[in-house]
Amino acid sequence: MNKKSSWFMGAICGAVLAFGLSLSGYAVSANLAPSSSMEQNILAAKSKADHESLAAQYENEAKELQAKAQAHKEMGKAYEKAGYFGAGGKFDTVRHCNNLAQEYEDAAKENFALAKMHRSLAEKAK
Repeated sequence: MNKKSSWFMGAICGAVLAFGLSLSGYAVSANLAPSSSMEQNILAAKSKADHESLAAQYENEAKELQAKAQAHKEMGKAYEKAGYFGAGGKFDTVRHCNNLAQEYEDAAKENFALAKMHRSLAEKAK
């Protein structure tokens, strides 16, 4: 592959990556936003079963977030290994993946904390 076609392929890959990453921000915010049914469940929670159900929902969400964090860690390692736009490049994909992984891990911890809180409320409820 000559220098000109190599540059062109790099530009195309960069444009596709940038487009995909711009869409992933919308997906992350959509996935982390509570659903209206979840809001209704929170407002209506009074019984032990209500709080147990909320705790289970938060634990399930936390597990999904942990899986997403792990996937982004692995993508970061792959980008680093492949040498694509690493540190000092136009877009640091390794840093991007690691930042997303950390955000997902933090969100998972918060969901586990909410699950723990609802388990505690379930013990106190009738």
